Amino acid sequence: MGALLCATMIGSLATALGFPLPPNDRRIGCIDGLRGYLALFVLVHHFVIWIQIVRLHGKWAAPTVNLLNNFGAGGVALFFMTSALVFYPRVLAGFRATSWVTTYITRVFRIIPLLAISLLLMSLIIALRTGNRPNLHTIKDVLEWITSWAQPSIMGYADTGRLDAYVPWSLWYEWMFYLFVLPACAFAMDATRGRGPTWTLPVTVLLISLCVRPLHPLGGLSRYLPLFIVGMLAYEAQRTETIRRILSAKWMAVPAAISLVAGLISAPTPYGAPQLALIGFFFATVACGNDFGGAFQTKGARALGECSYGIYLLHGIALNLLFVEGASFTERFSTAQVFALLPVVAAAVAGVTLLTYLLIERPLIRAGSRLARFATKQNLRIDSPQVEAAP
Repeated sequence: MGALLCATMIGSLATALGFPLPPNDRRIGCIDGLRGYLALFVLVHHFVIWIQIVRLHGKWAAPTVNLLNNFGAGGVALFFMTSALVFYPRVLAGFRATSWVTTYITRVFRIIPLLAISLLLMSLIIALRTGNRPNLHTIKDVLEWITSWAQPSIMGYADTGRLDAYVPWSLWYEWMFYLFVLPACAFAMDATRGRGPTWTLPVTVLLISLCVRPLHPLGGLSRYLPLFIVGMLAYEAQRTETIRRILSAKWMAVPAAISLVAGLISAPTPYGAPQLALIGFFFATVACGNDFGGAFQTKGARALGECSYGIYLLHGIALNLLFVEGASFTERFSTAQVFALLPVVAAAVAGVTLLTYLLIERPLIRAGSRLARFATKQNLRIDSPQVEAAP
């Protein structure tokens, strides 16, 4: 209910700001309405962790209640599925038909700028808390953060990652998906085209990945690869008329919601095969256009979805400030009462990220698209003899 209230408030603010929403023909089901809720669930997960830190044991540790822990792990799992869903058309097109220059330029402009802003905010907080200043070694540390390679201490500040709730860890696996999994699947699609339905490729990769996962052949990616493949299968489901019609039916929201809850409460993480199936079924219904009684269709939900990356990256900083600099304030509340601050924090973070989307993300996304188009034209001029011979 709190998430729905937050979406309603953000919808009103988005209307006042003239917040732009993507046209309906660019939407895949109701996924854009889901993403904002996922980011809010990750915020709830980290809010609970901060309660544990300041009221219980002082350590950063996962909540012991499966549902609360899966607000974080499950939310990220569904984000991974979303990435695969959105980029699966490149797999269907095949390796040779995809402009990888465009893909990677636009990804850099989508991911890096706001990550850099979050790192700048963290550095400012560190400087104000410690009096430390950047030096030459800071450049190396910043580059590791920006590339998601690692999360070293910045300016000597111990446990810098706690400042943003360690959220950039997932970006490393996003990059692994874009750089290796996506082109490999596109290449495999070219190699197998015409030998069977296209869904056989993701099904095969999913079965193989689940079988070999205990051996960790791909390191940490072995755990998350099935999530990306489930996102690809959700795309296959929504492009199949019969499946899309069944899963988008209003009554299907009930078993899908039950499936999601079961997947989130049945284990501490969503990575087991049963949890993967349960959560994947829910995700497929949303991808097929099931709006769950309108919850994923409102302007507020869609606006939250557009700024979900900002919520994901910046909420940890807001929580850190609340429970560190704001400790004298939060200590006035009992443990039960402090949860009343949660919707206020969520609404504040969502409101700020509406602005960061308008002022930072959207302009740079557009700049990346323009650069990608320019780079693609340049490649065509170099590679095409017809263009070279043109007067």
